[in-house]
Amino acid sequence: MDKGLSAEINWDTPWFGGATLTSITASRQWEAINGLDYDFSTADLLYRNADKDESFTGFDTFSQEFRLTGSSERIDWMVGAFYSDEELTRNETYRIGPHYEPYVSTLVYQLVGQSLGAAGVPLNNPNNISPAAFLAQVGGRPFGTGFVGLGSLDRYKQDAKSLALFTNNTWHATDALDLTLGLRYTREKKELTSSYSNPNGSLACTGTLTDQNAANPNRFALLRAALASRSSVFASLPAANQNAILASVGPTIAGYMCLPWANALHNGRNTFQEMDDKEWSGTVKAAYRWNENVMTYASYARGYKGGGFNLDRVQSADGLSASGQGIRPVNDTSFGGEFVNSFELGTKTTWADGTLLLNATLFHQEYEDFQLNSFLGTSFVVRSIPKVTSSGLDAEILWQPRAVQGLMLQGGLMYAKTEFGKDIPGGDFVERTPLSTSGALYKLPGATMPFAPEWSGSLSATYEWDVGADHIGRFNIGGKYMGDYNTGSDLDVEKHQSSYTVFNARVGFGRSDGRWMLELWGTNLTDEDYVQVGFDGPLQGLFPDPNNPLNTFNAFLGAPRMYGMTLRVRY
Repeated sequence: MDKGLSAEINWDTPWFGGATLTSITASRQWEAINGLDYDFSTADLLYRNADKDESFTGFDTFSQEFRLTGSSERIDWMVGAFYSDEELTRNETYRIGPHYEPYVSTLVYQLVGQSLGAAGVPLNNPNNISPAAFLAQVGGRPFGTGFVGLGSLDRYKQDAKSLALFTNNTWHATDALDLTLGLRYTREKKELTSSYSNPNGSLACTGTLTDQNAANPNRFALLRAALASRSSVFASLPAANQNAILASVGPTIAGYMCLPWANALHNGRNTFQEMDDKEWSGTVKAAYRWNENVMTYASYARGYKGGGFNLDRVQSADGLSASGQGIRPVNDTSFGGEFVNSFELGTKTTWADGTLLLNATLFHQEYEDFQLNSFLGTSFVVRSIPKVTSSGLDAEILWQPRAVQGLMLQGGLMYAKTEFGKDIPGGDFVERTPLSTSGALYKLPGATMPFAPEWSGSLSATYEWDVGADHIGRFNIGGKYMGDYNTGSDLDVEKHQSSYTVFNARVGFGRSDGRWMLELWGTNLTDEDYVQVGFDGPLQGLFPDPNNPLNTFNAFLGAPRMYGMTLRVRY
């Protein structure tokens, strides 16, 4: 459901030489209830029902803006205020299907087998016990009862209020020189109440946590028996050697038995978080017209995007959001505001009696605390990246040759080098060492950002001609080129997208005054296959190192070749 109402009022006041007062009032309500197969496979692993109590997201937003604009012989000015109040309600659930336990059990068994095999303790399985029963024995539950039913039921309520005061003013210092100053003060306040529950009791996770509890006099009894029955080498080792192995692999096994939707430590948690941001942003710009055909400009802008909260189960090794993988619930799921300092130096020019336009801009952007939204295989988490830089050149051309009336050619070319900073704190960004596994985002430091090709460009041609006295025909064809880039926020090599070009075309016939037009169109004419977003298959891409055979990947593809017809009518 999506509905809204907006009203705009403009009043030419008697104030300040006839300044215009503008009021824009808007209210919008958006709601969605979605069922989902989380694992995107034919196996019945994880899902949620399309029921409001289990799957609901709703926004209620009210906003009000006032602007007062005016001008004099030398100054164009504007002052204004903006207020918004947004209420967010979300219900999030995970239901666990009957295939979950044997699948995850087999996956963890293979993982443990790789680790122990490398240490000379192979799981040779002398008793021929099914890997699908491994977690049942480790958790002390009969097979098929440790992971069942409604695993998690979480509810979130967030209220976000924003108030901003702003002004933008241009001083015509001379007939050729314009100086612009813009300034904005923003205050944002957000409050989030979260309630977590595990209706099915998370029995398997509870069992393994009890077995591995340091206060348990029979610590590791279940895990010891599970490994001894599956490895004759382990069973023959002295107790001290066994204990060292159990202490090494135990937390890893518990981590997979206590994934967020099955983690008993979340059950019954209620948290309240709030943040209050007050920030300045703005711009300074100078533009100089050398003559009627050439203008150059230089600008600086300071941008700001408010912080927020991760609305998902977040857990880590020590309960801190920035730390590496673990099972301790994170109470503080907040992430800070994002800032950018942007510098531009550009020119806008016209040639050939105004029929040819050439524009170009050199730019450099420095981001602070860049908000990177990442799917880590089990949950979405926003990480703050201390530094991201983007530098390059953006150029465009528009030509309407006099020799061919009705023809217009347009093109654009961009080169951009966009990179993460080399120093990113947190366990997710640490590469593998001989004694540890790599963090989920270890490839990011110093690397090119995802979705950021170095080269991109576009080219199109439009031809319009008269058909009789009252009608026109129009034809357009265009292509967009994207250089190669990575489509995953973790930069896994399997998510690399090679360069590609997409062509679209459109032909139309209609009235010269624009009252109606009928168009035939086609998009992606060459039926190019390309990935828009690549992501780890949930429960199938848990290992960050390249080419791990236990990983699989999913993708949202670009739209295929399509044809259609559109009728436009104005009245």
